[in-house]
Amino acid sequence: MCSRNEEEDGSLNVMEEKKLTWTDICQKCSGEKPVIQILQIKHAYCRNCFLSHVNHKFRSTLGKSKMMKPADVVLAAFSGSGKSNAMLHLLHAGLSEQSHKRFLFKVQVLYIDEGAILGASALDRTASLHAVAKLADQYGFHSYYTTLSSIYDETGPKCIPLAQDSVLAINKDSEQELTKLFLNYMSTNTLTLLNRRKMFLQSAKNLNCSKVFVANTSTDLAIDILTDISLGRGSHLHHDVSFCDSRDENVKIMRPLLELSSKEVTYYSVFHHLESVHIPSLCTKASSDSSIHNMSKQFVMDLMENFPSTVSTVFRTGEKLGSTTTSTSCETEDNLCIICQVKLDENLTACSSVQATDFSRLISSLGPSGFDNKTLSLLPGNKADTALCGSSASCCVQSKNGYSCPTKTQSLSLSEIENWCCYGCRLILQDMENVSSLPESMLKAVQTRKSLEEMRSSIKDFLL
Repeated sequence: MCSRNEEEDGSLNVMEEKKLTWTDICQKCSGEKPVIQILQIKHAYCRNCFLSHVNHKFRSTLGKSKMMKPADVVLAAFSGSGKSNAMLHLLHAGLSEQSHKRFLFKVQVLYIDEGAILGASALDRTASLHAVAKLADQYGFHSYYTTLSSIYDETGPKCIPLAQDSVLAINKDSEQELTKLFLNYMSTNTLTLLNRRKMFLQSAKNLNCSKVFVANTSTDLAIDILTDISLGRGSHLHHDVSFCDSRDENVKIMRPLLELSSKEVTYYSVFHHLESVHIPSLCTKASSDSSIHNMSKQFVMDLMENFPSTVSTVFRTGEKLGSTTTSTSCETEDNLCIICQVKLDENLTACSSVQATDFSRLISSLGPSGFDNKTLSLLPGNKADTALCGSSASCCVQSKNGYSCPTKTQSLSLSEIENWCCYGCRLILQDMENVSSLPESMLKAVQTRKSLEEMRSSIKDFLL
């Protein structure tokens, strides 16, 4: 009589770890001993073959997109990290080649100082600026720097030439506004990414660049896929993880390292003896359970220890999740989110998951005693009595349309701002204690759209 143990009846049915074994020779040249193994046994390379493999992946990613033109000026985002330094090294190698395969576009470098939101001293921020300038100078590119707080400057961000003796230009008023914004928001990682993207676009336009290169690897994008889906940004996932982010008509954000993993980029930096500058960020200073992004990162990294194909599987799956719209010709400024510039969910079905989630949040916020037939007419998450500066602020004056603040744009309630935000960005506003810290340009954009909507409503009866 046969018997089944616990493993056979499924009570301890767990995924077995993959055992990777090394080969004695490089699988490409068959002449040298391998020094690195990527995913599977057939991907064991010696040093020279591995460097050729990374360079080929980088060049093929740019080549197969067919988006790079000889007259393009590229703005390379440089933070001093190993990934961004490796990207500059690959660009420098491509521009230095004497063959016909040499890159024909021009490259400029941009460093964004984020010390204001970290509470770093001016001395530490200046030291980081000089260290980044030292790394960038070795490639001979024109380098610039700006601060994340300059998003609040009336004239927009100013790109200042970067040198090893540069003096960090700080606008105290703008930095106070930026600090106020992050103090009012609980999960700062998403807000940092959105502000950083806006800085890239504005700086590229100031420097007459049509493309922006960022050093996101496939490992980073796999983490972003899980994070975006968890934060309700799944419908716009293709903008954050694809090769090209084309939300802006004039400037495209590209990810030339998306075919490379963080392991490959790290070994590339080691073999070329590339230095890096460690600048603390909000993610590195926080615990692994402080945000969804950090938890997703920890989850992926833990799986990578025993299952090396985790990143490849998640990344390739997310790569197949494309946009539901085939054309962007109908996308105008009026139907784009004011925060992340994705298309708003205008054509929702009667029983969409977005409406169900918003309805559930409305019921939870009102409670059993506050819910009646009258509240059904409220928009999900409506806070009509919340002023820009807070209903208790002495500077706000109440009127029939809400609250108005003499120091801010005309009265705007939180619900009016949410009308021009996508689902994911509405969650950001829900987490904010006070929306008065939003950039003035964003508030003006909401006010303009609101005025246009009122104008259309007033003249619609007279249109044929």
